[in-house]
Amino acid sequence: WYQRRVREAVVSTQSTGDRLNSHLDKVEKEIDSMESNISKLKTAIEDKIPPLKVAHTRLANRSQRPNIELTRDPAHSQLVNEVQLIEDSIAKLEKQLEASESSLKGLIRNQIDLKEDIRIKTKSLHIDKDLCQDIRATIDYAHY
Repeated sequence: WYQRRVREAVVSTQSTGDRLNSHLDKVEKEIDSMESNISKLKTAIEDKIPPLKVAHTRLANRSQRPNIELTRDPAHSQLVNEVQLIEDSIAKLEKQLEASESSLKGLIRNQIDLKEDIRIKTKSLHIDKDLCQDIRATIDYAHY
């Protein structure tokens, strides 16, 4: 009776360990995906910088014109709008980047916890299955 209970506990622990390993695989895939997403976001932000610099330079050049040429015409308005659009786009990308990095930290914490749980289950299985079962098998319970 006691041996059967121990075997059931071992099977249950193995099943839990298998589920933890499966979940760990999923988390690691999500981490890879999140790292790829973060890399793409950083690249997108970097790609926005040169057009922003160009637009700022064009605005600065327009502001250096002599009095008669210093006008607020449709081209000037378009340049101001362009700068604003690029800055808004960069701000949105940075916000997404921050959220993605926060999610990545959570996934990494989850990965660490899962690895620790798997290590504990593996150790528990080793103790129950390899060490204790051999000792229990040699005990004659009829005498007790």
